[in-house]
Amino acid sequence: MSKSFVLFVSFLISLNFVNSKTVDINWVIPDTDDPAKFPDKFTVGDVLKFNWPANASHNAYIHPNGGCDRTDAILIGDTTGFTYTVVEADIGQKVFACDIGAGNHCSRGQIIEATIMAASVEIITSAPKAMTPTAPPVEKEMADKVMDKVMDTEMETELDKVIDKVNEDVKSSCFQYSAIFQKILIALMLTQVV
Repeated sequence: MSKSFVLFVSFLISLNFVNSKTVDINWVIPDTDDPAKFPDKFTVGDVLKFNWPANASHNAYIHPNGGCDRTDAILIGDTTGFTYTVVEADIGQKVFACDIGAGNHCSRGQIIEATIMAASVEIITSAPKAMTPTAPPVEKEMADKVMDKVMDTEMETELDKVIDKVNEDVKSSCFQYSAIFQKILIALMLTQVV
C-alpha cells in the first residue's frame, strides 16, 4: 500500500460536505387559488426530486437562455420522481421549466429561476481515534512499518502545506472542489512512498 493512497483516503474521509440535501419539488402548474411555491436556492450536491401526479403530463428542462425561452433547452427528466443532482458547473443562475404544450406550462408559472451556490466544506482537523490491532503479529509489523513511513517528518511537512492550502481555499469565496482535489493529488504524487 503506498503512502499516497493512505493519505488520499485519509484526506477524503476528513472532508465533510455539508448542507447538501434532497429537495422534493411538487412540479405542477401553479393554480391562481393555490399557487405552487417552488424552492429556488440550491447548493452543489443537492438532489432535486421532481414529483407530479401520475395522471399529469410534465417534464423538466434546463433553459440556458433564461425564462421560458426554449432555445437550446436540455431535457433533464420526463417521468415523475426523476432526480437531478446539482453540480459545480451549475453555480450561478439556472432555469428549470416544464416545456409541455410548446412552453405553455412554463408561461403559466411552472418554472424555477434558481440560484445555485457552492457547497460548504468542513475540514476536520482532529486526529483519527486509535484503533486496536486485531491482525496477526506479522501483518501488524508490516502495518506498523507502513504507518511509520506515513508519519515521517518530511511527509507531515508536505501534508501540512496541503492542509494549509485547502484551508485557504475553503475560506475563499471562489472555492472550487476540483482545484482542491487536483492539488491534493499532486501533493500526494510528489510524496509517494511504498
